[in-house]
Amino acid sequence: MKFLVLVSILISLGALVIGQSHNYFWGTRRGYDVLLNRTSAFRSSSMLRVKSMDLQYPLKGQRGGNITAIHIEDQYTNGKGGYAKLLAGGIGYNFTKIHLKSQRGGGFNFIVEIYGR
Repeated sequence: MKFLVLVSILISLGALVIGQSHNYFWGTRRGYDVLLNRTSAFRSSSMLRVKSMDLQYPLKGQRGGNITAIHIEDQYTNGKGGYAKLLAGGIGYNFTKIHLKSQRGGGFNFIVEIYGR
């Protein structure tokens, strides 16, 4: 009996590790918010290296709207995707800078959506 319980717990934990994504959600998207920017960020894997990228909104020459939500969706669902960090601006501002970083030896593939008014 104890063996079956232990096996079922290990299988459940294994499923959690396999199904991990590194998704990030800052702020709250409301019904009257519009999509201000959508960007796909991709870096391929490289042996024993960490890949990174900085995303900025708005681009040079554009005028940014007031940001209410930032959604970053990891396209790697096996737990081997990257990480995101908000460096500047963000919710309540009209600009943002986001740092994306891979795990060592891996790559990343994110879809970054910025909502606001």
